[in-house]
Formats: sequence, C-alpha cells, structure tokens
Amino acid sequence: MKLYVILSIILCFSCTIHAQIINNDPVIEFGPRNLKIDEPFTISVVIPDEENRPAVTFPEIPGLEKRSKSATSAINTVGGKKIVVQTISQQYFALKEGIYTIEPFTISVNGMKIKSDEATVEYSSAALANNGFIGPEEMELVPESEYNGADIFLSVGTNKKSVFIREGFALGISLYVAENAPVQMDFYQVGTQLQAILKKLRPVGCWEENVGIEEIIKRRITIGGRKYTEYNLYQAQFFPMVLQDILFPSVTLEMLVAGDNKDGSDKAEKNIKSFRSKAVKINVKPLPPHPMKDQIAVGEYNLVERLSSKLVYPGESIRYLFRIEGTGNIAAIPAPEIASNSAFDFYPPDVSRVIKRSSKNVTGEESFDYFVVPRQDGTFPLGRYFQWIYFNPKKAKYDTLMSKQVLQVKGEDYKLGNISLHGSAGLYDNLERLDSSQEYFDFKKKLKEATNAIVILLLITMVWIFRK
Repeated sequence: MKLYVILSIILCFSCTIHAQIINNDPVIEFGPRNLKIDEPFTISVVIPDEENRPAVTFPEIPGLEKRSKSATSAINTVGGKKIVVQTISQQYFALKEGIYTIEPFTISVNGMKIKSDEATVEYSSAALANNGFIGPEEMELVPESEYNGADIFLSVGTNKKSVFIREGFALGISLYVAENAPVQMDFYQVGTQLQAILKKLRPVGCWEENVGIEEIIKRRITIGGRKYTEYNLYQAQFFPMVLQDILFPSVTLEMLVAGDNKDGSDKAEKNIKSFRSKAVKINVKPLPPHPMKDQIAVGEYNLVERLSSKLVYPGESIRYLFRIEGTGNIAAIPAPEIASNSAFDFYPPDVSRVIKRSSKNVTGEESFDYFVVPRQDGTFPLGRYFQWIYFNPKKAKYDTLMSKQVLQVKGEDYKLGNISLHGSAGLYDNLERLDSSQEYFDFKKKLKEATNAIVILLLITMVWIFRK
C-alpha cells in the first residue's frame, strides 16, 4: 500500500514539475523541400526570449551552396511584457537537380547545442540563366569601375549612389577571385582586419541594420561575362539620419598568396599581398518641403487594417488594427497621430514589430492595435482619424496611408435592444465600482505559485509516509 501511495505521489510530482516548464529553447526549422533548381532551400534557427541576436554558424551541406542570409526580429507586448523572438535563416542553392539528403547536424546558439533531424530536399529542373551563375540583377553591389578585367579585386559596393535622407541603401564588402586566376590564396587574420576596415567605413550619423555574417560566404558570380568566386565579408543596410554626403574611403585587405615554386618542391612560399578597394561616395538629398518632413518615415509602405466590428452602439468597445508594412527603416516607424475628438475615445495601442534584414533591403511591419470606444451615434469613416504620412523615395513624393474602414454607431434604440444579448449597456457600466489600482493578473505566475505549493505539499506527504 505504501509503495502504491509513493508511486502515485512521484507521478503527481512529475506532472506538476512538467506543468511549470515552458520550452523556450532554440529550434531548427526547414523550409519547403520540393524546389525548382533556382529556388533556395532555407534552414532557420528560431530563438525565443532573446533580446540580442546571437551569432549562428550554419553547416556546409554537400552539393548545396550557401548564399544569402537573413535575420528577423519579432517584438510583441503581452500583458505589459515585451516578448522578442529572433529568427536567423540561411539560404542554400543546388547547382544541379536531384535529391539531396541533409544529414543531422548541430548548431550552437549561446553555448547551447541544437541538433536537427535528417531531411531530404528534391530539386527539379527550371530555367536557369548563365549555367548556375548569378546574373546582373544580383550583382548590383559590384561597381563596374572596380572590375576592369582584374583577376582579383576588393570591392566596397553600394546598391545606390544617391539617396534621400532616411532612405536605406545596402553596403557590401567582398573579395572577388576569377575562377581561372593563376594564384592560390588564404585569408590572413581576417577577423582583426575586418574590425579595422569597419571602423573606417561605418558612417557617422547613420542607422545600421546588420545582416550578421559570422563566416565568409562564398558564391559563384558572373561579372562582365567572366566567372568569379565572391567571398562576402560584410553586408548591412544604412539609413542616413543627417543631411550630409557619405564617403566610404578606400580600404585594404591583406591575403596570403602563394608565390612561384622555383625549387620544384611541393610547398610554395606564401607572402602577404594587399588588395585595395576604391572610395565610394553616397549623395544624401533633402526631402521636398513639407511641414512634417523632419518627422515622417521614408520608404515604400502599404496599409493592412482590421476592424473587429463595423456596427456597434455608443459605449461598446471595439478593436482596430492599423498595420504598416513595407521596405524601409521599420524600427523608426512613428505611430499615427490621432487628433482628439468628441466622437471616440482612442486608447494607447498595443504595438508589435517584425523586422527582416537581408542582403538587399530591410522589410517588415509595425502594428498598432487600438482599443476604441464610440461616444455618439452616426456613420464614421475612420479615414478621418487614422492617417499616416510618409515619403516614397521611389516616386520622390509624399503619400498617405488612410483607413478605408467605415464604422456605424447606432443610438439609444439599438443599445437598449441589445442589453438582453450582451448583458451590459456598455463599457462604462458600474465604472464607479471598478478598482483602477488592481494589477494585471499574470496567469503564468499564479500557475507557477500553485504548482510550487503542490510540490511542497507532496514532499511533506512523502516524508510523513516514510516516517510511519
């Protein structure tokens, strides 16, 4: 009988401990596995509850080539607590069609090792230009002036030569080596050199969104009809916040280069050789005249909105979502300014943000979830209250995201007719009885305290049984 009681207590003890555990460990996720030859296979690492983006090195996969990398930060506020989820993704491309087996691998995140499952990826045929080499649309960071037919050259490239203030541009640092270049090279103290290079290049007065390259990414590329291997050392997006031109000075990268083997031995002597980039200038232009030109966002954006109900009565609460999506400095998107009025009570919104940083641009969304209470009846186009002005650098003009939702608010007759259905005449019922000093009820905290109490009670019970 004692044994039965003890086993029951142990089982209950295990269940209560398990109830407290919330799995916030990083996980590995695979993208679609049936792909065309020109589509990427994606491996992502999802890291919950991580404010800072950790360094992640993805594995080499036989038959697949690493290319673009991206990093996404999702920020939500739940019960007054900010929750951040980091997602770091690596793209792989196949050089020929077929079925590839991804053997289980391990990725280290903040000292924690995460193991993947085995996966199979199938690539089928599709039109692919240049025999698998990247075309001109993907080599926009390579200035033709730096090429000049050289076998090896260092490039500090940008995708734009002129931008408006607060408009983003991409910066990349890469070493290009022709496939038929008669030379053997190795990188030399690349980490130390890169720190010194970035110290010279990082412009003052710019917001930086770094893709995060923890390793040298190698890819094949075609420049001027010649095949090269690109070694990408750094990739970032910059947004100039002050009105002054940006100059990226010439920088030098030293490499270990094997010399001629004159004595006929197997080992060739390696010497340090320097490769220098050309200086690059970015012209920063002011925005056209506008009363709010110093406050508004710059980028290409669109509006997604959602209204919980389009027909309400005075005093009934509704939710309105105003989400700004697009390309630009998502972290600097301001909230819509709503003028005070007598028709509605607008409460401060819950804000969530998703930022995706890639080699080409920064995209994402900023969501404002409003709690709205109408005061009087009538028909109200929400475009009167929700407007967001921004500057579109592609069109070189200002634009406005305006709500297209229309809210109908019925009067006393509608409200009285719905008392029996809703059990309340509105949000302000019994308002004088509400205690505004009450704190937010944290369900997870209360559950943890309850399970802790159960564990202590079970331990006391086990001690009492053994003593008998």
